[in-house]
Amino acid sequence: MSPPIRIVILGAGWSSGCYAGRTFYEQRLYPHRSGETHNQKQGEASTEQGTSFLNGLPAFTMKRYGDLYRQITSYDNLLLAHLNARKGKTGAAEVHAVDKNLQQSLTQIQHLLLSKQFTTSPYERFLIHEPKLREISKLPYFPDRIVQHAVMNVLGPLWDKVFISDVYSAIPGRGIHAGLNRMKRFLKNERGTRYCLQFDIHQFYPSVDHDILMHLIERKIKCPDTLWLLENIVRSTESEEGIPIGNYLSQYFANIYLNSFDHWLKEVLKIRYYIRYADDGVILDGNKQRLNAIHKAIALYFKKKLRLSLNPKTQIYPVDVRGIDFLGYRTFRKYTLLRKRSVRSFKSKLSTIKQHWPELPPEHVVSTVMARAGWIKHCNGYNLTRKYLFNDRKIMTIMNEASAALGFQNPLGKCLRRLES
Repeated sequence: MSPPIRIVILGAGWSSGCYAGRTFYEQRLYPHRSGETHNQKQGEASTEQGTSFLNGLPAFTMKRYGDLYRQITSYDNLLLAHLNARKGKTGAAEVHAVDKNLQQSLTQIQHLLLSKQFTTSPYERFLIHEPKLREISKLPYFPDRIVQHAVMNVLGPLWDKVFISDVYSAIPGRGIHAGLNRMKRFLKNERGTRYCLQFDIHQFYPSVDHDILMHLIERKIKCPDTLWLLENIVRSTESEEGIPIGNYLSQYFANIYLNSFDHWLKEVLKIRYYIRYADDGVILDGNKQRLNAIHKAIALYFKKKLRLSLNPKTQIYPVDVRGIDFLGYRTFRKYTLLRKRSVRSFKSKLSTIKQHWPELPPEHVVSTVMARAGWIKHCNGYNLTRKYLFNDRKIMTIMNEASAALGFQNPLGKCLRRLES
């Protein structure tokens, strides 16, 4: 007999590390029986009656921190923020401008923050197609991006402690490939991972409610000056909701916004196999009916607690029929392939390099090719690598010349020798 499924949407919050809420939707599913059980009928009847206590957000006990603003605004932290923010952007004119007058620039930012004259600059907005149309918002390097890095230097380590271990976006030491490896470990339990509930949140970043986000931030931060700065950044958009895609802090705000949801899944619904990256997630289970019940509960949780909705493309499917298309790869039990869209992007990047490489900086050529080779390294992509990199004479010639210009040997040669050894 499969274990019963107990689905709880919380009212009051956590007490002494445990959720203290009321059950309003409880469903017990036994695959060997047909028809509804008494508990099913009771739970379904109470879904409409029991939503009145869903006002507010589920709260849990966590240590709150004060006296943070002094750390954020210290000259040493602002210098570290600049060094972190400039990585990969050393050729940009606005970075050069700060480098040229470093002490003066950082002292100016410090004065703006300490005197509370800082305000988030107007956004530069543009559209990209990767793979769907998205509006990207960009802030000036000085002072905004330096300020956001300064905030993260201090607050990031405090927040990282409260996130569940299976969130892989915007957290140091995790990332896409750590999430992929976790997925592979999950799939070793064939019986317990027969089905996948794959979801993403409809228009997540434009839908984040500023009041809810600030309430969640205040659970961890009690320093008034730090809250003033964070609110300035959160409410820098033109409406009362939405965090800009492209802001350095936005992915981290996403983790804060969804943190209670993550804990609810793991500690109330007792979901064993769950991975989230930004606003995309997968839940694996051996029981399709259970995943259907979880799907409904998640939709209701998002609606009542976070003013979010699931993308209609959210689906439940058998893992062994199609694999799991997530984190840029299609993961099967015995092997992993690069996602078709990622393969098209890989080919497109190589085509661009072959057409325009004399005009491109050598470091850009090498980093672009090796980044794609690094992605393929994490899957069964030997044939792809050989066909489009090692056996492509033009790419190998370009990489030889670009590497020589930078003073080292073509790193693809080392990769080839390792593959053939």
